[in-house]
Amino acid sequence: MIIPVGTLVEHLDFGPGEVREVLGTNAIVNFFGEDIDCKVNELTVKQTFSPDVPSSIEPRGKNKVAFRRGFEAINLGVVPPDSSSLIQMSIGGDQVVSEARASLENADNFGLCKVVFGNYGTGKSHYLQLVNAIAQQSGWVVSYLEFDPKAVDPAKPHLVYREVMAKLKFPEREDGTVSSGFRGLIKEIRKNWQTVRDLPYLKKNPWFRYALETLQFYPHNDDPDYVSGCDWLAGQPVLLTGSGSIRTLARGTNINPRLIPNMPKVRESGEIYVFHLAVVNEICKALGYKGLLIILDEAEHVRGYSVLRKKRAHNLFDLLARSAHLPLGEDSPVLNDHGYEFPKFWNYGPHFSLFVGLTEGNIFEDGSLSLRDACVFLHTEEDQITLEPPTRDKYEKWCLNLLTDFHKHYPEKTKLISSKKARVTIAGVLGDEFEMNRDNDMVIRIWVKLACLVPSVVLACEAESVDDIISIIQKAVRELSGGSLPWE
Repeated sequence: MIIPVGTLVEHLDFGPGEVREVLGTNAIVNFFGEDIDCKVNELTVKQTFSPDVPSSIEPRGKNKVAFRRGFEAINLGVVPPDSSSLIQMSIGGDQVVSEARASLENADNFGLCKVVFGNYGTGKSHYLQLVNAIAQQSGWVVSYLEFDPKAVDPAKPHLVYREVMAKLKFPEREDGTVSSGFRGLIKEIRKNWQTVRDLPYLKKNPWFRYALETLQFYPHNDDPDYVSGCDWLAGQPVLLTGSGSIRTLARGTNINPRLIPNMPKVRESGEIYVFHLAVVNEICKALGYKGLLIILDEAEHVRGYSVLRKKRAHNLFDLLARSAHLPLGEDSPVLNDHGYEFPKFWNYGPHFSLFVGLTEGNIFEDGSLSLRDACVFLHTEEDQITLEPPTRDKYEKWCLNLLTDFHKHYPEKTKLISSKKARVTIAGVLGDEFEMNRDNDMVIRIWVKLACLVPSVVLACEAESVDDIISIIQKAVRELSGGSLPWE
């Protein structure tokens, strides 16, 4: 094997390096600043870059199985497993796609921090899942998590960081490959280390810088110590104390283990973990992705916190918002006395993008408060998305499309709605009932289930005519809206 000088290679024991000189079957390779003699046949040539990430993937057509899975999911009130089904089976899905893609495309220039307000059952989580699917189709690395008072407590920043890293989802590359989780990101970093190693924020982050340099000395496999080192960087608990196995791994390299700081578990450490997220975003962009998008749902959980816990969560929220917006240029966030120094990254954003799901509650009751004081994530009016019920026309159109698609995939079982006239009539009745019951507090999730009732009735052979279907729909609406008495 002939290896030209300057080729990036990898050695099983020494890790990645660059060929400095070739002498017959021997080569002098620079491994982390040290020239080492080794055999040419011990070297593996490294690919310099992963395949590109498409800027947008067109939704795949729904086959029979994908359609049925999507239908069953929305009938149960959960998110369809296939992203294309999710978009195509959402009321007003095309509009959300257009709005979300425009926001994502302008994120680098204008920042992206959107707060989606909606009461329970109004489709807030569904909207965020739509954004999740759209972002991944557009080349973004996405992490979607729901706040939880115990497992994902925003008053404890290390738990939020841990969950963000655990939920990383990567878009498909042009060759069809997809990275899996944080260890998949580590694998990509190793493959493109010469590109990643000199990133500005990475070099100023001792946790990532020295941990990644340490991992380069070891093969990317399932060795428990190596896996534990990756887990430590992702914020996961490790078996050993202190910095865990990452320092143990560093002792076998030329890196001083003392250069690797502890991954702090104290509550007052919000800026450390937000800085980690800024570094992850920087790495994702260097690897060809559009960037890191973090989606936080159920942010209203902090309302039940004590004053001290609410203050800690507010501090984390403020740092996240500052890192997703353009710099405020006014003041600095509240920093904690943890002893670590790093750049004032919040003055040089945006670093990553952010969508937050939140029930409005009494946020805007005090008219004397500024927008940012009322909700720390909001810097301008454009950052606010308030979900409204769909119009009658949009709902009726969605019902008609659902019935049409169902008959298309199951023509032999849905002869009762085989004619366009029958489907239009049924969709019109659903639209009429929707319009007449706007003030009955029936959330959109209920209306989706009512539309799904039609093909369910047809498949179960519980109706003999279109009039029977209409009667079943109207009876269900009366029962759900309280318009009928128990003995009727």
